[in-house]
Parts: sequence; C-alpha cells; structure tokens
Amino acid sequence: MSKSVKNLKKCPFNTIYIEEAAYEYPITQKVLQKYPDCVTITIKHYKDVFNRTNQHFVTQKQHPSLILAVKENQFLYTGPEVCQNFGYSRFYYTSFLLNCLFDCEYCYLQGMYPSANIVAFVNVSDFQSAMEPIAAKEPAYLAVSYDTDLIAFHNIIPYMDYFYDFFKQHSNLFIEIRTKSANQTFYNNHTPMENMIIAFTLAPECVIKNYEKYTPSLESRIQAIHAAINNGFKVRICFDPIFIHPEFDEQYELFFKNVFERIRPEQIFDVGYGFFRISRDFFKRISRQRKNSTLFLEEFSVHNNVVSYSEELQEKVRSKHFEILTQYIEKEKIFSL
Repeated sequence: MSKSVKNLKKCPFNTIYIEEAAYEYPITQKVLQKYPDCVTITIKHYKDVFNRTNQHFVTQKQHPSLILAVKENQFLYTGPEVCQNFGYSRFYYTSFLLNCLFDCEYCYLQGMYPSANIVAFVNVSDFQSAMEPIAAKEPAYLAVSYDTDLIAFHNIIPYMDYFYDFFKQHSNLFIEIRTKSANQTFYNNHTPMENMIIAFTLAPECVIKNYEKYTPSLESRIQAIHAAINNGFKVRICFDPIFIHPEFDEQYELFFKNVFERIRPEQIFDVGYGFFRISRDFFKRISRQRKNSTLFLEEFSVHNNVVSYSEELQEKVRSKHFEILTQYIEKEKIFSL
C-alpha cells in the first residue's frame, strides 16, 4: 500500500459516532470505507452525544469526534442581520455540517454549540428538496458554508460534489462558499458556474497566528485563490473580521497592499469588509471557556445585544482602510457592515 493511501485512511477523529438511521446513506458507507480503522459507536440520535452536559469546547477541540447523522427538519434558515447579504433581499443559509475543523478563537460557534465534535448530515437529497421551493421564486442568496468550512472538509466528505449538479440546474440560487482553506481539490475538479462564488477569508499573518488556530497561512490561502481564479471561479475576498488593536493596526495597511500586489483587483468579483462582532450571550459563554484569551479581555461596546467596537472607532478605522482599499477596488464593490 502506498504512503498516500495509508494517509488517506488515517482517521482524523477521536471516534466516529453513527446514528442508526444514518447507516443506509451512501455518505456514511463512504466514510466508513475511507477510515476502516477508526473506532465507531452506534447511537440513536446525534444530540445524545452532541448535547451532553459538562463538555468543554476548547479542550474537546484538540481531539474532536465525527458524528454522522440524519437531519430531520429545518434545512434552511433565514440569514441574520449581522451577516452580509451582498444586496439580496432573500438571504438564506444551510448547515450540512455543525462545527468546523479550524479553531478560530473568535468564532461564534463555540458560543452557540455545547460540543466541539463535528456533526455531518448524510441525507443530502432532503436538503435539495428543501431548496427547490426557494429556487422556484425570485433570486435568492444561499450561504452553504455558513456554520463550517466545506472546502476544508472536502477531502473527508465532498459535499460540493453531491450538490454541484443541483446548484448548476437551479440558477435562481446564488451560492456562496465561504472558506479559509488552502484545499484546491474542488476548483481543480469542477468547472465554474455563473451562480456560484468562492468567498475567501483573508487576514494579516499576525491575526492568523494569534486567533486562527489550525488555519492555513496567508500565503497558502492566496495560492488557493489563484487556483480558483485560474479555473474560472468567481472569487470574493472577505476582510472579516477586522480587529482594532495597536499590535495589528500597522499590519493591516501592509496586508491590504500585499494582497492586491499578489492578486489582480480586476480578477476579484467583490470584497466583503466587517469588524469583529458577536452576540452578547455568545461572548459571555466563550469568555468563560477561553479564560486565557486576550481577545475577550478587551473593552468592547454593546449595541442591540451585539458586542463589537464602538461606532466612532469603527468609522475611524474603516475610513483609513477604505482609503487604501479604494486604490485597488471600486468603492461600489466593497460591501461593508
């Protein structure tokens, strides 16, 4: 057996939990074939594991388990106001996965979920059935990598392979795939479609090292952007979240210039820009988990139950950043919260 095959079958999870009802689905069988040596445990419902009490998200994140489950209801959700809808009046998101392979210190998921284990829903046809009525109406914006990073997870379960033909047939759905991943497999194996955009989250290397554990370097993400562009995919760059901190402030100017020296602005569809923001309840829960985090010790403002920087400070920094960004990108192509 070659070294590459051995690596493919090395289980990246502590344990694979499988709902009884999930065994009959092809995704489950393919995961079991891919990781034959992984410990598996049969369960009745994913919440029996995922929603257990006394779990510690940060500790569990070091050795997470995978839970293969059947989604039972509400396959689509209305997008929240704190997220960018890029001009669409109808904004939805869906969650094929709960949780993410990465461990970003600021991520709201650790305030929303009691567990760091990853739930993968295997009944993809039910998701498609729920999307069809939406696609039959006027155009809608659908974020499919909202509570996770599907591109990072692609080599484990290639969800976009399962949905590629469906999305291509339903052009009324404008699909956004948000990612920090350097994985280029999807872009190299598929042709682009008019109603799909790959939204790459970029940050200065100092932010990546401080807050974005397990994520690829800025250089690796830029290489992935080149792969997507070269294969004809629409690409959005997301400078989100932006952090206001003396240690980072000077780095952002160098960072913006570096990005657009490496990536030709005319090859970018548009840009998303937003400051760090999170619900007050999630902020409190995360701060109890990450007692050593300097991020959650900073002074923030609270407005409409959202924790972020003061409006005055945001406007000051945004003005300075836009002065740089508009040297490369038209202001009309920058979507800001």
